[in-house]
Amino acid sequence: MMKDIDVVVAGHLCLDLYPDLSSFEPGVFFNRLLPGKLLSVGNMSFCTGGPVSNTGLALAKLGMTVRSMGKIGQDAFGEIISRILNEFNPSIGSGLITSSNTGSSYTVILSAPGIDRVFLNYPGTNDTFVPDDIDYELVARFSLFHFNYPPLMRKMFADGGYNLAEIYHRVKECGVITSLDMALPGPNSDAERADWAEILEKTLPYVDIFAPSIEEILFMLDKDAFYQLAITLIRKEYIECLAEFINQLSNQ
Repeated sequence: MMKDIDVVVAGHLCLDLYPDLSSFEPGVFFNRLLPGKLLSVGNMSFCTGGPVSNTGLALAKLGMTVRSMGKIGQDAFGEIISRILNEFNPSIGSGLITSSNTGSSYTVILSAPGIDRVFLNYPGTNDTFVPDDIDYELVARFSLFHFNYPPLMRKMFADGGYNLAEIYHRVKECGVITSLDMALPGPNSDAERADWAEILEKTLPYVDIFAPSIEEILFMLDKDAFYQLAITLIRKEYIECLAEFINQLSNQ
């Protein structure tokens, strides 16, 4: 059956806040970031972040019809996220889910000259995302459902990944192609301690397209190999073994 909409992109969405730190000499910003001190910085830039925005806007630029199903709060940051997406394309912003109980997710990005970036993230509404937030009647009109970054969304990896598997099970019943995009869990986080082999075993039978990075899948399935990644090369044969294991999880 022909579908009248191309892609729905759901999952992680936030507002990125970039203070302009370009006036600092390379490498000195964090040496001056001391308690009780006032630092003069430049203008604040705003942009939407997270794959709901990044993937959705990229697909729209490629000419596809896109609907976003990210979750925002009833706050100023949520209004900014909605305005940015709607100004680019009203069809992208019209599917946003609004929560009255939790604030919108945001990330303050400290990007100073000569120093790697530091991210201060509030997960907000991303941590409250649940299966009932998805409009499945609307999803059935799409050709492809793409969900992203479950390691950064608490209810997606809690309880053995029940909610993530439930989303994909219900979406698959809508007769659409399903795609899953991962992210690397944060160090010393609940997402790091989650049993990702169990989560993937529950979810992958309902996923058609799954293409994690080598770092992501090693972290989830073989942490010893992940921690060796920086000092060694991954053999082609080992990558093939990982791919076969993922295939077995998908066929449970």
